Amino acid sequence: MTDDTPSFPPDGTSRDAEPTLPPHFPGALPAVPAPGRLPFSKPAIWGFVISCVSLFVFGFIGALGAVISARGFRAARQGIARGRGLAIAGMIIGTVGFLYYAVVFILTRFP
Repeated sequence: MTDDTPSFPPDGTSRDAEPTLPPHFPGALPAVPAPGRLPFSKPAIWGFVISCVSLFVFGFIGALGAVISARGFRAARQGIARGRGLAIAGMIIGTVGFLYYAVVFILTRFP
């Protein structure tokens, strides 16, 4: 190369040098939630999952799912976490699943 041609890369480093990574990777997930964005309520998630499982496996644990979802709802209402809708769904599904189980249990045991 002559002195008239620009070097590549423009900063003058050679192509053989190992690339250095930028301090922040675009598109990488942050280790902590972004400011202004609350974390998701774990009781809301677990309550919803337990309530859904109670529909297919053990109907009586629907009450447990509803109670755990209520704790998640309380956290969301107080502004500690997100997941208000998921907690409401967990409470409804858990209650309906438990009531259905209770009615079927009573009707089949006491004809």
